Amino acid sequence: SFLQWERTVGTDIGFEASLLDNKLSIEAGYYNKKTEQAIFAIPILSSIGTGSGTIIGNQADFQNRGFEVLANWKDQTKNGVSYSVSANIGVNNNKILSVVTGENPIYSGGAGIANGALATRTVQGGAIGAFYGYKVAGIFQTAAEVTGSAQTGAKPGDFKYVDQNGDNLIDGKDRVTLGNPNPKYSYGINTNLGYKNFDLTLDIQGVGGVDIYNANIAYRFGNENYSKDFYDNRWHGAGSSTAYPSANVGSTANSAPNSFFVESGAYIRLRNVQLGYTLPSMLSQKWKMQRLKVFIDAQNPVTLFGYKGFTPEVGGSPTNAGIDASVYP
Repeated sequence: SFLQWERTVGTDIGFEASLLDNKLSIEAGYYNKKTEQAIFAIPILSSIGTGSGTIIGNQADFQNRGFEVLANWKDQTKNGVSYSVSANIGVNNNKILSVVTGENPIYSGGAGIANGALATRTVQGGAIGAFYGYKVAGIFQTAAEVTGSAQTGAKPGDFKYVDQNGDNLIDGKDRVTLGNPNPKYSYGINTNLGYKNFDLTLDIQGVGGVDIYNANIAYRFGNENYSKDFYDNRWHGAGSSTAYPSANVGSTANSAPNSFFVESGAYIRLRNVQLGYTLPSMLSQKWKMQRLKVFIDAQNPVTLFGYKGFTPEVGGSPTNAGIDASVYP
């Protein structure tokens, strides 16, 4: 296929101000960035003869629109403590404006999905690589409950999926958007304190409004271990669990992309903390040095998150982002 360069057009509006004798500074910006003819790997029929089952092409136009705000306060107290506090937040909305294939979505995200399904869909009007699958309504508890359902082939302990179109049949038409791997907002707080020869720096960072697809639970290709959370809460008999399925989640319908595997990827992290001491100039100059500082430093000592996997930072290419299939933290 013939590829063209991606094109980016956009609008940026910025604002800067300093107030209160320059103690307070503010920067704010709004952006509307449109990427045209973005290049994606599109799944195609294997009968065409490609080795990878995909073809690279200019497939979509998408938009990132949002704003960023940074505020900084810097001052010194009467007893000689100097300090500065800086906070920032950025909000972003990602949206597909058009797809060359029209209403035909781009499906991707098969990593770790044992039954061969794809977990993401990129379609006009939605976000790039949005998670896509079945909505879980509960867990089948008894064989009688299965018999009266739209999933007659299920077993007790299996996921009970929502029949979205009401045709009393669970199939691909019942899949819906389940989550967004693109963060809605990010934020940070930076603090610097200084008193005499001591200084302390704290750097905090976080993201929110983002989802992760935890493929590890159904990653049943070999002898993989279950997490303790899943093992302790799994269904193992009528009434034992209404949220977790049985351990039979390998290549069955239980491992099909569904809402159970989609979790919040929000986190807040103490990215860096440093305590330093600068030796008196009289002493450092005696050693023929202009300045000598000793410090202790810790990088990423604390990360708080609710995700049940090892790390909330999963990453990945645009149509495969946020899928945790044995991602190393």
